[in-house]
Amino acid sequence: MPAPASEITPPPGDVGDNMVLCMVCAAPFQNMQDCLAHELLKHASKPQKQMRQRLNAITKLFTSAQAQSERNELREALEKSAPGGHLRTVLDFFASDLRKMEACFGHVRNCIEKEMRGRVRVFPFGSLVTGLALKESDIDLYLQPCGEQPPMFHKQLYNKVSYFLRRSKCFEDICTIRHARVPIIRCKHQLTGLNIDINMSNPNSTYNSRFIGELMFRDERVRELGLFLKIWARKLKLIGHGSMTSYCLVTLIIVNLQVHQLLPSVKQLQSLCPPVNMCGVNYAYSLDLTPPVSARLTTLELLKNFFVYYSTVNFEKSILSPFLGSCLDKEITLGTPGGFPEYDEQMQLMQDATGEPPEAFQLDRAMCVQDPFELQHNVAKSVSQSNLCYIRQCIILAAQACSDQELTSQPEKLYDYLLFGLADKLVADRLVADKKAEKATPRKQQKIEVVQTQPPVCEPKETNIEMAGIYNAPPIVRSHVITPTTNDLKCLRSVVLSRNKIDESRPIYYYWLACYVDTIKDVLTQLYALNIELKESEEPGYYKWLISISYDTYSGRSFQRGAGQSFFAHQLQQTIEFSKTRVGNPQYAVNLRGYFSLLASEDYKELRLDVQPLPGDLLGLQRNSPLTKLFKAFKNLLGNYSFKEKASTWEFCAKSDQN
Repeated sequence: MPAPASEITPPPGDVGDNMVLCMVCAAPFQNMQDCLAHELLKHASKPQKQMRQRLNAITKLFTSAQAQSERNELREALEKSAPGGHLRTVLDFFASDLRKMEACFGHVRNCIEKEMRGRVRVFPFGSLVTGLALKESDIDLYLQPCGEQPPMFHKQLYNKVSYFLRRSKCFEDICTIRHARVPIIRCKHQLTGLNIDINMSNPNSTYNSRFIGELMFRDERVRELGLFLKIWARKLKLIGHGSMTSYCLVTLIIVNLQVHQLLPSVKQLQSLCPPVNMCGVNYAYSLDLTPPVSARLTTLELLKNFFVYYSTVNFEKSILSPFLGSCLDKEITLGTPGGFPEYDEQMQLMQDATGEPPEAFQLDRAMCVQDPFELQHNVAKSVSQSNLCYIRQCIILAAQACSDQELTSQPEKLYDYLLFGLADKLVADRLVADKKAEKATPRKQQKIEVVQTQPPVCEPKETNIEMAGIYNAPPIVRSHVITPTTNDLKCLRSVVLSRNKIDESRPIYYYWLACYVDTIKDVLTQLYALNIELKESEEPGYYKWLISISYDTYSGRSFQRGAGQSFFAHQLQQTIEFSKTRVGNPQYAVNLRGYFSLLASEDYKELRLDVQPLPGDLLGLQRNSPLTKLFKAFKNLLGNYSFKEKASTWEFCAKSDQN
C-alpha cells in the first residue's frame, strides 16, 4: 500500500539538529525520505501554485548580485574563447579539479584505514569516480569491513568512525545522520575544504559509479555531455530537494544514448560477461564490444538529441529503463504481472538472498526512471508533479534553443541562454500567461476555476477545495486516491485467488478492489469504532456512508507492534483501551458527523476515498476539525496497514456486506 506522510509534527522548539524541513510549509521530519513523501502528498496537488513559487525563487536567485556577477564572468570568458572552445570554457568555469579531489581522497583513505588498523577498506563513489564533479561537489566514500578479525556490525563501525573523526585534527564539522535510509557521516577535510560523505551500509553506489565512470571516460564527448547537463540542471535548480538527483539525470543520459543507438542496453552489456551478484542484483557489465560514438557527432549534437528526445516523452505514462535501453509503457510492463520477466526474476533473487521481499518499484510517482542494475529502484521517486512540470518546461525551451540556427551559430550566446537566459524566458512566459488568465476570468470566479482546472496528480494525493463564497460554491471535500501495487496483485494471485472460486473473466483488479473495500470497512467500523449508515451504493465500485462518533478514536495511535502480533490485532487492542479511557472524557469528546464515500474507476485500477461534511456545516473540513483529523489519521493508518495481512485471511464473497 502507498505510505502517506506522517502527520506527527513536533512542537516548536522541539526540532532536532538532524531534522529535515519541508521546503514549502517548513514541517519537520526525522529523515529526508519522510519529508519527500510529505511534499509529494501535501503539496503536489497544487502544481500551478508550486510552479509560481518555483519561478519566484528562480527569479530571486538569478537576479541576485552573486548570480549576475557569475554570469558576467562567464560571458567574458566565453568572449575570449577560441573558435570551437566555448563548451570547454563553460566546463572549466564550473567543473571541479579532479586531481585535487583525488589527492584529498588519498589522504582521507590513508587516515581512516590507518586508524581502523586494516579492519576497513575505503572506496570512492559518486562524482569523483564518474568524472562529473563540479566545484560544489563533495567526496562520497564507502567503508567496507575486512581483515582477519570478525567484521564489525554497521552500528559498531558507524560509532567507531564517528568517534575517530571527532578526535582527528584532519576533519571538522562532523555531522552524523543516523536516521536516513542510508545512514551517513558528513564532515569537512580541513586541508582542502572539501565536504565528505561516509557511508558504511550500502555498497551499491560503488558499482553504479564504476559503470558510469567507465562509460564517461570512454569518450570525452559523452563526459562533456554529462558535465554540461549537470551544470545546466544545477543552475536551473532541476537537481535538489524534491526534484531530480544527479544520479537520476545521468540515468536519463544513458537511456538517451541507448535510444539513439549509441550505447547497448545494460541487458546486452551483461550478456557479454559472467554475473557479479550482490544480494540478488547483477552488477556485471562489459563495454569491450561497445562500438565507438560516430566521429561525426559533436557534443552539441548529443546535447540537442537529449533535449529534443525528452521534450517528446510522456513521463506520466512511461518508464525510462537503461536495463532494456528504451522508454517503456507503465501499464504494459510493471503495471501488468509478468510484463517485465527480468524484473520479476530479480525480485525473487533478492528475496532469496536477503530472506525478505524487497520493496517494489514505486510506479505511483510522477516520474519513473529505473536504476540500470537495481530494477526495483525508481531513481526519480523524489520528483513531485509540480517539479516535473518545471523540468518539462526547461527541457522544451532548451530543445528549442538547440534547434535555433541563430543561437547555435553563436555558441557564446547559446550557452549563456541555456544557463541563465532560459530562466528569464520561463518567468516572462509565466507572467504573460497569468495576465491573460486574469483578464479572461472574472475576479470572483478566479479561485474556483483555478482549483477546477488543475491537472491530475499521481497518487497518493489530497485535494482541499475551499469555499470561495457561501453561494454557488463547489462541494467541500477531501480526497485520497489509492492504486494497487505490484506486490498487492502478486499477493492476490498467490494467496487469495488460488483458494477461492472466482470468475476468471474478471480482471484481477476487480478482486483487489473488493478486498480493499473490505479493508476500509474494517478500519472504519472496528479500528475506529465509527457508527456508519449506508446511504448509497452501486456494487462493487461505489459506496457512501454517513459516519459519526462522539469521542476521539483516531489520534495518538502507535504503529510499533510487538513480535508475533498482527497490525490489525495491535490496532484493535488500542481501540479497546480507547473505549475504556476516552468515552466520557471531555478531553476526547467530539461531535463528528459527515459522509465517507468510495468510488472506483471503471477498470477497478483506482479507488478514490472522499470525506465531506453534512450540508450546511461550513466548518466541517477546517484545518483542525474532527473530520479533517480523522481523515488524515485514516490515510496514515492505511499507509501502515499490510495488504498481505488482510488478503491472507480474506474470503471473497460475491456480494459485499452492506453494513
